[in-house]
Amino acid sequence: MEPDDLSRIALLSLGPAIGMGGNRRCVGGATALERQIDVTLALRCRRIWLFAQEQDGLAVRAQAMAEAAGAQFRLIHRGRQLLGSLRSQDSLLVLAEGLLPADREVLALLDEGPVILTIPAESGTAGGFERLDREVCWAGAMVLPGRAIEQLDSLGEEMDPVSALLRAGRVARVVERALSDDLIGSGRWSLTADLVPRASAGAGTGQASPVTRYVVRPLAERLVERPGWSMALGMAGAMAAIGAAGSLYLALPAVALLSVAAAGVQLQCWLAVRAQRDPRVFSAPGQGRFAALLPLIPEPVGAAALIAGLNTQYAWSSTFYIAFLTIATWLLAGLGRHVSSRIFAERTGLWLVTGLGGLAGAWIAGPALASALALGALLLNLRNQPAITQA
Repeated sequence: MEPDDLSRIALLSLGPAIGMGGNRRCVGGATALERQIDVTLALRCRRIWLFAQEQDGLAVRAQAMAEAAGAQFRLIHRGRQLLGSLRSQDSLLVLAEGLLPADREVLALLDEGPVILTIPAESGTAGGFERLDREVCWAGAMVLPGRAIEQLDSLGEEMDPVSALLRAGRVARVVERALSDDLIGSGRWSLTADLVPRASAGAGTGQASPVTRYVVRPLAERLVERPGWSMALGMAGAMAAIGAAGSLYLALPAVALLSVAAAGVQLQCWLAVRAQRDPRVFSAPGQGRFAALLPLIPEPVGAAALIAGLNTQYAWSSTFYIAFLTIATWLLAGLGRHVSSRIFAERTGLWLVTGLGGLAGAWIAGPALASALALGALLLNLRNQPAITQA
């Protein structure tokens, strides 16, 4: 596509407000149309055109999202409104209604220049894509040069702009590229798949801690379509953090540690729901410092509770030494590259183990177990390093 200026244009579609299909369907707490706008903004389109019969609430939200990002927005009611709107130096990105190109490999193809993406006819027909010939179907995404619009002049007043542009692009001999077999075989490329493109934008699932992978993400996926429940979870996390401070004040350090663990998980889950509900995946940075710091707010209470609990059985000198050694080894273990280091990527397990030990009246048991596990992970990480780094 052309440089980042007004020569980059996107054409999206919005069907009638009957049913909840196409770009009206909700995908991970946001509509497919809003997620398409995110893709067009990520591809640096500075003008966004929406082909729709009426300007309803969804179209208004789409306009607000586009203009908030600095793009111009225009509603098109008839296909022939495209005539005279494109210059030869313009690039027009066209996405089929309902398609979510959530793979960075595809975004890179669309960013290279004029291209028509294709999919084998057997897979494309089953997925609802428009057939081009006996062998291939249109994959629902293309970038056309402005000169291709000249082919529309002979078409009727009621033409479907997307289908007309597709045929105009083929007449203009725009390069056609087939999607990779891996993308097609995964089932993620269709007009109806409820795919939240969060995994393509963020870290892979394999790099997440067990708490994030098996608790936070599954719970967030269940709550993403239930804003009331997710808000309640966020409030519960805040109350658990306050309860941890209160338990420490009331000389209940074990309860405080367990409350810190609960608060961390609940706040992480609430942030995960917020992240999935945000349609801006590729066009805007992540949640930044707020998302990173919020789950950490209760953790100083956890450190203080660990010290207070140990002090019930040991002198101050031993208390600070044990607490420092426990927390320090846990943090160091989380910096390694070995697969075991994922367990120590966040401190929920630390507060849970030490809190349970405190409830049992054996305050040394939790720190001893946590330190032993962390030291084991450090040793595994050393074994995992190349020999040159161990010299």
